[in-house]
Amino acid sequence: MPAYATNMRLKFPILAIVLEVVTIILFGVFVVYDDGKGHGHEADHHDNNTHEAGPMDLYPMFQDVHVMIFIGFGFLMTFLKRYGFSSVGVNLLLAAFGLQWGLLMQGLWHMDHGKIKINIFK
Repeated sequence: MPAYATNMRLKFPILAIVLEVVTIILFGVFVVYDDGKGHGHEADHHDNNTHEAGPMDLYPMFQDVHVMIFIGFGFLMTFLKRYGFSSVGVNLLLAAFGLQWGLLMQGLWHMDHGKIKINIFK
């Protein structure tokens, strides 16, 4: 191994644990489950021909994109000689961090009364 190579054996796990703890704290402070009030989910719907997308209507798109992110990019990096096996694991870890951070940022930008309300649609 060259003399200028950075030893990440201890730095990366510490950084990953600190980032995950910060993310968990931010989720605990800002995120609540949505109660469904005021979003058009009341029982007094008017009869019309519009179709509201249900959770199972959106799931195939969600699944296809996430399979492409989690598996596709990880296996794309398996050609590396020394890091082929770890490329899939690091890809999964980075994608999980990205999804958590994206959920927090989208919620903070569209916050309602100081809390991020999550449900099956957002």
